[in-house]
Amino acid sequence: MDNGNNRNENNPTNLYYQYNSMAYNQIQEKKKMSSLKKTLIIAVVVCSIFSLLVGLTGGFLASRFYERALDLKNEPASSTSVFATDQSENRNSENKSIYTASNIEKEYGSVADIYADTVDAIVGIVVEIESSSGWSTFTSTSSGSGVIISKDGYIITNNHVIANAKKITVYLNAKESYTAELVGLDVQLDLALLKIDADNLKYMEFGNSDEIVVGEMVLVIGNPLGYLNQSLTVGYISGLQREITLANEKMVLLQTDAAVNPGNSGGALINTKGELIGIINAKSYGSEIDGIGFAIPINDIKDVLDDVVNYGYVKGRPYLGVGLGEITSQSTLNWYNMMYGMNLTKLGVYVSNVEEGSAAEKAGIKEFDCIAKFNGTEVLSMTHLKELIDKCTVGQDVEVVVVRGSETITLNVTIGEEVPATSK
Repeated sequence: MDNGNNRNENNPTNLYYQYNSMAYNQIQEKKKMSSLKKTLIIAVVVCSIFSLLVGLTGGFLASRFYERALDLKNEPASSTSVFATDQSENRNSENKSIYTASNIEKEYGSVADIYADTVDAIVGIVVEIESSSGWSTFTSTSSGSGVIISKDGYIITNNHVIANAKKITVYLNAKESYTAELVGLDVQLDLALLKIDADNLKYMEFGNSDEIVVGEMVLVIGNPLGYLNQSLTVGYISGLQREITLANEKMVLLQTDAAVNPGNSGGALINTKGELIGIINAKSYGSEIDGIGFAIPINDIKDVLDDVVNYGYVKGRPYLGVGLGEITSQSTLNWYNMMYGMNLTKLGVYVSNVEEGSAAEKAGIKEFDCIAKFNGTEVLSMTHLKELIDKCTVGQDVEVVVVRGSETITLNVTIGEEVPATSK
């Protein structure tokens, strides 16, 4: 199956998350597979700096493809942080805000002055990921960047930087290292909030990304390649409100021509006032492509950060609770039916797994259902379905039409709320 992430109207070039994985291909090949779900294969092109492109070459590879399919975007992020336990006790009973909006306009004489004033707030992040293959378990690492946003050790980075982490280590510019706790996350915005046990830290104040204009000079500071800590690149804002699709999530991002490299994910996009105006999360690659990087606008992060720190997630995000894949050609459909004795009859978006207790399970959606219509609209792709779900509100009743073998079934679904496993 083709997840269609790399090339569409919102993703015309090869876009990749900018974290540096030292064993990425091995990790994706060896993710744990449920023995009850070996009959459906969904090949997913993962948006990352070492995007894994594989072809169907027989039953062995087919089964490996299906392993990855079970980790699709709509699955619960149960492995995102096994060490973030009992968050409710760690959070204050009263809501609090942890970031500081800049209210004093600083003036700098040079880029070097801006760098010197902000670099201590930028950290390197190394993530340990434990994976299993057969009878063996192995640990691999990947790296990214982060930004300190409070003197008592709150740090923002990308969700994809810390996804599936067994351990997260933060390295300060002063060479100190700390084990970080995952406070909360927002998959939709690709945001994660970490906390280290430290005080009196240098932190960045938030600017106003709504005031950014094309042509404005910006700085990028991060941890490219996992070891070039606190590296600086300089460029300009190249575009505003760029609609980009990554991992089936449509994002509206800032575009910059400042150099962005593997490991820059989670790093800072800074204006000439020394303010944080964005968090780096992706760039476009290609032999004829240069200087196209993207960042999450800081105002979008402001909108959700209070929820993340107080609840561990963003309240009110609609959630269906299914993993998805696509079959886009008749030959592929026939291949699945022939190889696995299935009765798939329609091209389109298929359910690869249903989360226990989810809105989908309660409504009767089953594995291998093809979702034909959602709330009266024909479903065109996984990304399109995600957009339709995102337009709903928690508790809203919608009709979902599925094709199950030769039957067309209409199901009534009450939309649930997306609550990451780290917050349950």
